[in-house]
Amino acid sequence: MKPKLLTFLLAAGLLLVLAACQPAGPTVIHVTLSEFKVEMDKTSVPAGPVTFEIENAGAIVHELVLEASGGHDEPFEAGGVESEVEDIQPGSTVSFEWTLEPGEYQLACYVPDHFEAGMHIAFTVK
Repeated sequence: MKPKLLTFLLAAGLLLVLAACQPAGPTVIHVTLSEFKVEMDKTSVPAGPVTFEIENAGAIVHELVLEASGGHDEPFEAGGVESEVEDIQPGSTVSFEWTLEPGEYQLACYVPDHFEAGMHIAFTVK
């Protein structure tokens, strides 16, 4: 094999190994709030940092609470950060990152009567 080709192949292999060793960024979940539902583009994610891109596509203010599945307005700390985003204005998008352990979770809106109207969705962290 020619020395230049061998050098190229070794360098390309090294770049592939280095790329595989780079830490992955947070998982991104797109969440859409509207009257009266919560939609997610993923309902199963790996444990670790998760960035929620939260869009209020509705006409009124909403909030988003991350809690254990089956909870009811019981936010907790996820990775040292309170797991609630309040006052998400109509037409706005906010981002929030939480570090999640494996388990069953839900996202919910607790503006009065919104949860009862169906504004919640369950998801799994593996």
